[in-house]
Amino acid sequence: MNNKIDEGTLNNLPESLQLAQKAIDTEEVQEIIKQLAKYNLGVCMPHMHTNNNGFVELPKDMIQVERQLVTSFVHSSEVDDKTMIPVVWRYIDGVVVSASSCRMCE
Repeated sequence: MNNKIDEGTLNNLPESLQLAQKAIDTEEVQEIIKQLAKYNLGVCMPHMHTNNNGFVELPKDMIQVERQLVTSFVHSSEVDDKTMIPVVWRYIDGVVVSASSCRMCE
């Protein structure tokens, strides 16, 4: 499996997402991924898609949500903790918070 993206594609990403893509190949991040794998966890690049810009960094107050195999982006306050399971986390302003949640099977 190839971790590299095309240089032209990389250059079209916002700078913060270029940093994320380049970091995957660093020794430090490779070690972090190896340690996370012990807990069946991985690494993601929190992002969203827009009609105009393609990829953009996921805003701090937004969360990716998957319901019935459909992904959308909502304000974090709209997530129902009783029916949604956090599946992606990120570090914002000194706190680990969910960046993505999926609806629990009914």
